[in-house]
Formats: sequence, C-alpha cells, structure tokens
Amino acid sequence: MLALVLAALRARRTQALTLLLLSTLAAAAAAAAPWYVLASTERIATRHVESAPITERSLETVGEGQIEGGSVAAHLEANAQLTQSVVELGGFTTYTGAYLTGSLVSAAPQDGGSALGVKRETDSPLTLRTGGCDRATVEGRCATGAGEVMLSYRTAHWLGVKPGDQVSYEAVDVHDALQLTVTGIYRPIDPVDPFWSSNAQLIAVDLPAGAPPEITEPVDDAALVGGAVFDKIQPAKLRFVVDMVAEPKLFVENTPSEVRAFLAAATVKAANNRLSMYTSLTVTADRVERDRQLLSLGVPVGAFQLLLLCWFALYLAVKYTGEERRPDVGLVKLRGATRGRTWALVGGQSAVPMIAGALIGLPLGYLVATAVTGAIQEPAVVSQAASLSVGAVVVAVLGALLAALLAERRALGSTVADLLRQAPGRARAWRDLFDLVLVIVAGIAVYQVKHRASGDAAGLALLAPGLAALACALVASRAITAIAGRMVEGALRHGRPARALTAIYLARRPGVHRLAALMIVTVALLGTSYITWSAGVDAGRDRAELEVGADRVLIVRAENRLALLHAVRAADPSGKQAMAVVQSLRSAQDRVLLVDSPRLPAVAAWRPEYGMTAEQAAATLHPQAPDPVMVTGGELTFDLDVAMTAPERGRTLFFEAVLADPAGARLVARVGPLVAGPATLKAQVPACAKAPGCRLSSLAITQSTLDQKVFFAARPGIEVTVRGLSAGSPVLGKETLSDRTRWRLSVSPAPPNLIVAPAAAGLVLRVAPIRPGPATDPGVYPIDTPAPIASIRAKRLQQRIAGDQRVTYGSASISERIAGSATRLPRIGDQGVLVDLEYADRLGADFGAGESMQVWLASDAPRDVVGRLEAQGLIVQGEETIDGTAARYASFGPPLTLQFMLLSAIVGVALAIGSATVVAAVERRPRSAELSALRNQGAPARLVQRVAVEGYLILVGASLLTGLLLVVLIRTYIGDVLPYFADGWSTP
Repeated sequence: MLALVLAALRARRTQALTLLLLSTLAAAAAAAAPWYVLASTERIATRHVESAPITERSLETVGEGQIEGGSVAAHLEANAQLTQSVVELGGFTTYTGAYLTGSLVSAAPQDGGSALGVKRETDSPLTLRTGGCDRATVEGRCATGAGEVMLSYRTAHWLGVKPGDQVSYEAVDVHDALQLTVTGIYRPIDPVDPFWSSNAQLIAVDLPAGAPPEITEPVDDAALVGGAVFDKIQPAKLRFVVDMVAEPKLFVENTPSEVRAFLAAATVKAANNRLSMYTSLTVTADRVERDRQLLSLGVPVGAFQLLLLCWFALYLAVKYTGEERRPDVGLVKLRGATRGRTWALVGGQSAVPMIAGALIGLPLGYLVATAVTGAIQEPAVVSQAASLSVGAVVVAVLGALLAALLAERRALGSTVADLLRQAPGRARAWRDLFDLVLVIVAGIAVYQVKHRASGDAAGLALLAPGLAALACALVASRAITAIAGRMVEGALRHGRPARALTAIYLARRPGVHRLAALMIVTVALLGTSYITWSAGVDAGRDRAELEVGADRVLIVRAENRLALLHAVRAADPSGKQAMAVVQSLRSAQDRVLLVDSPRLPAVAAWRPEYGMTAEQAAATLHPQAPDPVMVTGGELTFDLDVAMTAPERGRTLFFEAVLADPAGARLVARVGPLVAGPATLKAQVPACAKAPGCRLSSLAITQSTLDQKVFFAARPGIEVTVRGLSAGSPVLGKETLSDRTRWRLSVSPAPPNLIVAPAAAGLVLRVAPIRPGPATDPGVYPIDTPAPIASIRAKRLQQRIAGDQRVTYGSASISERIAGSATRLPRIGDQGVLVDLEYADRLGADFGAGESMQVWLASDAPRDVVGRLEAQGLIVQGEETIDGTAARYASFGPPLTLQFMLLSAIVGVALAIGSATVVAAVERRPRSAELSALRNQGAPARLVQRVAVEGYLILVGASLLTGLLLVVLIRTYIGDVLPYFADGWSTP
C-alpha cells in the first residue's frame, strides 16, 4: 500500500510538494507559538525589571538594635540570611549595610586658609556598606580601621577636608564624639547602580534646609567606614539594612501572582522577626502580569487564526488534487478494493506530505521563533516550550488530516460512474447555508467587538479583524462569481469571446469562490496587521522622541548648571552637535526643563506637539540681552564709600562680589572689614586672570560674627556707594553704576536686603529695614538677562491663586512670562515648563546643580564628542537613546502580540499563494485539453493564450483589490483591537 501511495505522489510531484509546503507552514506556525510566548515572557520580565525605578524593583528590611555577641559583619550576614528566609524567593541581588544617624563635623581651614576655625557639618549617616570600595573610585585608600572614615567628594568639598584630615562624628546613640581620620575621598563609579541607588541613605538627593550659597548640590552623602568602627564604639542603637534588588530571573521562575503572595507573607514574617520591610515590587509584578496576560491571550489567538487558515488552505489543496484523483479512485473501486484500502490509498497521498511537513515544521518553528524573540534562558522553561511545541504540531497535523479527509469524503463516497465522469458534480446547498451561517456569526461577533467596553482585550476582540475579513470575503467571493456569470451574455453579445470564456471559467469552475475568499482574507489580515503594527511602531518612536528629547542623551555630572553649560560649549563650539540641559522634577507641581535654547534647532528631536518650530522656540526663549559684566584679571579692586549710621558691637561688615569663574564655579571676592569713609580695597581672583575671565553675578553687603566667621546678609545701618570696580582695566565705571536701568534686585520670592539708588558718584546700596518672613536676598544684580524670563508651558498650567507666575527649579524660584504653549514638551510631558538654561541660571543666581544634568547629542554628532565632553570635566553616568527607548517599548506584551499577528498574516499570504499554485497545477491538464479544443475549433492562438492566463489574473487582482478595500473598512469600523501601550499612553 505504501508503494502505491509513493507512486501516486511521484506521479503528482507538484501537488505533493505544495501539500508538503503548506503542511510545513502549518506545523512551523504551531511549533513557533509556544516558543514565542515563553521567550517573550522572559523578554517582558527583563524589560520591565530593567526599566522599573529602583524603588519598584527592590525590597528593604531594616532592623534596629545593639551589636550583641559577635561583630557587625556577622550581624549583617545573619540579617541577610534572615531576610532571604523571610522572602523565600530567588532572583534577587542582595546588598547589606549598617548606619548610624548623626552629624559629621569639620573644623578645617576654609576659603583658602583665610577663615580658620569655621565649623561646617553635614547630616551624613555613618555607614558600613559591604563592598563599597569596589564600586567607587577612591582618592587615598579605603577606610577599614577603627578610627577611619571615607567621605564622598561632595561631602569632602563642603567640609574642606582631604585624606589625612580629622573629622568628628556626633550621634545621639554614641556617648562621646568620634574622632575619625579621613583616609579617602570616594566617587561612585555609577551612582545609578543598584548598589548605590537601592538605599536612600547612601547618596543624598536634596540640598540641606537653609543651605548657604556655597552649597550647590547635596552634601549629606554617607560617610563610609569599616566594621571595626561600629565594633569599637558599640552604639546603643544601630540600623542593619538588607537591600534585595530583583533580577529578571525573579519573574521567569515565578509568576507575578506568586511573587505578590510571597511578598505579602514576607511582610508578616518580617514583623514577627523584628524586621521592618519596605517594597513597591508589587507595582512591577502588576506590570509584568498585565503584559503577560495580553501576550498569552494574543499569541494563541493569532496562532489559532493562522491554523484555521492553514487547514482551510490544505482543504482547498486536497479538494483540488482530489478532483484529479477521481478517475484513479474510480479504477481502484472498479477493481474491487475494500473500503479501508481505498481510504488508505487516497488519504495516504495527503497524510505522507503532511507528516513530512510536520517533521520539517517542528524545528523550523523553533528557529523562526528564537530568531525573532531570542532563545529561552531557563532550562525548565525550555523543556516546557518544547513539550507545548510538540503538542501544538500534533494538533496542527491532526487538524490538517481531518481537513484532508473532509476534502476527500465526497470522492470516497461517490459511485464508480460518478468518479469516472470527467464533469465535476454540483455543489451542495448545505455548503451555501454554511457560508451564510459563517457570515451571520462573524457579523454578530464584529458588532459585539465594536460595542465592547473600553479597554476590553478579550480573545473575540483580537479575532475581530479576521472575523470581519471572513464575513466580507465570503460575500465578496460569491459576488465575484455572480458578476462573472452576468458578464458572459454581454461579452458574447458585444463580440468579445475571450472575456466571455474567462467569465465562464470564473462563474462555473467549482471552488473558485473559496479560493477567492482565502486570498481576500489573507490580504485583508496582512493589511490590517501591518497597519496596526506599523502604527504601533510609529507611536513607540513618537513616545521615545517625546521622552528622550534628542537622538542621544547623556546623563552627566557637573559641579553646577553653569559648569555644565561652559563644558558643553567648549566641547562643541559649533553649537550643532551638543546641548546642555538640566531637568528638574521635584519643583512644586511643575516639571522644568532648562535648555541651551540657541542649540535647540540643531540638536533636539523637535516635534509638532511642542507648539512652535525649534527656531521659533529658540528665539522666544533666548531673546537679545545686555552683555554680561566680565572681570578679566587676577586682582579685583573695589572703589567704595562707606557710611555707618548704627554700628553694632561684635559684628564685622564686608563687601563682596560674587563671580562665575570660567569653569562655572561660584567665586566670592570679599573685602573688608569695612570702616566708615572712602576706601579702595582689593581681592585676589586668580581664576579670572585669563580670558574670557569671570562673569559678575552680584554685589552684596554681608556681615559676620567674630567667633564663627559665618557670612550672612547685613542688618540695617550700613550704606555703601560703589564708585568703581577694576581688574587692571575698568570693569564698572560711574556711567554704568549710576544707570539704575542696568541693575536689578532679586527675582526670587525672598525680599531684597538692599535699597538701590543711583548717584552721581556711582551706585548706592543701603541695607533695607528688617522685614518679617523668609531670609532676605543680599544681592544686587547687573541686568544681563531679560526679566521676567520667557517660558513655553504645556497646556496644563499650574494654577496660581495669588502672586505672579513663577517657575521653580532647584533652590531658585523666579518670575516668568509665558511666551508660548504646547500640547507636550520634551521629557516633561503635558505639565511642565521650558526655559533657557543660561538666563535661568543667571536669574536664579544660586549656582545650583539640578536634579538631572544632561547633554543632548544630535543624530550626526561624531563618536569623539563624548571624549571631548569628558575632557571638559563632565562625568558621563548613563545614556538614553531614542532607538533604545523605542526598542524597549517594542519588547512589551502588546507590541510582541502585534508582531506575532503580523508574522501570522505573512504566513497566511504564503498559504494563499500555495493554494493558488495547487489550483494552477491541478487544472493544467484539463485546462490544456479545453484550450486545445478551442484551438482545434479555429480559435486564434492569441485568444487562447489570453484565456489561459486571464482568469487567474482577474481572480488574483479582484481578490487583492477587495482585500485592500476591506483593510480600509476594517480599520475604519473596528480600529485598534489591542493598544500598543498597555499603560494607556496615546499619541497626542
């Protein structure tokens, strides 16, 4: 029997190869689905964990107590083991530490040694962080001894200490102040690494309350010590901390619901073990679960839809090849073959290529799925995927065999006379009724999907495009044959025999409408899948452009805003490759973006949502302003006239000029003590000796107590007339000083400390009466910026109950003039404000750093630009790109589902092409006989050639046009059945 089957297959090689191809596609699609789903779940877990804020992918346990029996290191190890036993989950990276809350105090010389005995302190916790020296660069050496400490570069800069200096630490839980030797100054290699960012005690993020102008960034970083310090002092209360940071493995080995259940139980168990547990990891678990549900629903729906197309295509292929086998079946029956042998002979001709296709499709599906989504990493998941893949292929093959038997059923049940008759039988009425039922069911389903609740993503919704395409395709395919039948009479009447013969073929050839329906469905599915997927990819790109701002964004560290601005301008003097940006996220309810706006057109990825063109935005944010006052020289001379009306005992008065040096640092040129009468005083400013020199930020009258040398705004009773400033050459002459329009007071909410008036001799500064309320601003500022500052705000403006409109960033709050509005703004979304960095920094005059310092790079920026930025003193801490962000969004559940639907649609088109190939191969012999008969009856060769190909061309063309029309109708009526962003984000 097998020999007969193989002989029959050799006789019809084209049909057999086509069945093999169709079966391979069906098996590959079935095999790929489990691999795709499970590999994608790993990918989803990885992306969500990697992109989640550190607070949403970590948990922390804190225990308090004394060190009893053993060292602090042993206590930390015991706490780590206890925490792991409480959580009972793998997939975490664990960090341990201990800290003591108190104050770090320094009495080192300040201001170059001219102010001995200044007492400066920070609220830095005394901290043991296991492995801290391995994740930081250290100037000096790591602190390990009982009297040693290591300070951050920010803390050390504020305290004015260096390796070898002494500091003291005061804490409530320690009886006497600790005297510690600074052995090293550390700088985290990567401050956003979970080792540092998972614990809020390590890197300070806020300026100290009431910080003096010298503090431009947080200084309360952890003071790192070795375990020997705590072992020696034995504090009354020490906090032991265990930070566990989730890895993607956590959600690969456990379902999100299991993670939530374990965390809920762990909270109770931690409390029972005298531990306080804090975590927001359940937020990430919810995101992973939501995406996996969408993927686990969408991909099987797409695979099932593809299998239906495969089975239908195989049904058509077997049906057509069965017509050619009808005489063979008749001869087999005529020779007395049993019913079983007849079924085996006929069914075997379909079963053999289908089984062979399954054997080929199984590894092919694995290769395709892994090529698209990557290999699965976990062995247990690999085993699960392999089992599901084999089961899916078995289902696909069984369905294909069932379709084949249904296609052969009529031939096997026919009489010998019917089988030997060459004319095809009439289609049965139940098939038309079945098509009608399918149309009705599909129409009802599409209607329900259209009127489903908002956000519903049920399987029926995902099947909606296919159902709509099926309903319309069945109707359209019937219409094609009906229209062809009506064209016959007209073509004959008008003397067009070729058209008439083609129409007869389309109208009367059995199965033409089903082939047309298959082609229409596959074209419609491919079109709708591609448009949905492409629109999603475009939306992902749009969102990435909105959230990133430029082609590449470097997260950097600089001393302050001005240092960042100077460094970027020095690294890119052309202004076409890089732009300095400071982002503030914690300023009241506003999110603020400070940009070097003249560079916006060249660097930013500008979008229509921003309200105006980049050129217009640059001109709006950075209008012309007076030139700044520059000091170029190593010595600054003050020509003053001092008058005192109410001198106070115990205070010393000074006059100072605050300068911005070429590197952007705050420099104070202070002279005094002041005495009544004219005076010419000098201050050394060596940093300003070389061009371009230093920019004058403000002039101020300050005072200091004799014992502390702490400088603050002067109290009433002092008046200073500034007659001139020079640095080898005049800096400020009488004409500029006496012009009141060249000077302004603070634009911050703090009341001014000075009353400013012009005089013939220069600029008169008089200390104003004391006012209740916040601390006063001691400065008077040269006007070198427009005020109030121009801004572009997103449409959702922060409501102001009273007072002027203000923009707040860092420690500065300045008046603003809203010069434009936008739907959204880069990086800060639909609620925020865009202002010029240079003008904002000058107006704020706080020399602040900002919460996120960035350098935006243009798409054509050369590779060496990062090296040039680092050569200017910037430290690159991270990088974001539009391409990388868009790729991250494409790795979540809905995009992966849409991608699979598109791949399924492409396979569906291949199935339709295969079915059309089978039809052409099967009809070649009878069509050749028909066309030869026409030629013998005198038909011209040109007419015969036209009839031979025109039917196929019209069938394919009509199916293609109908399918494209259906794409438009489906998109218009149904729209997107699956949002590209699971969090509900939509393109503006």
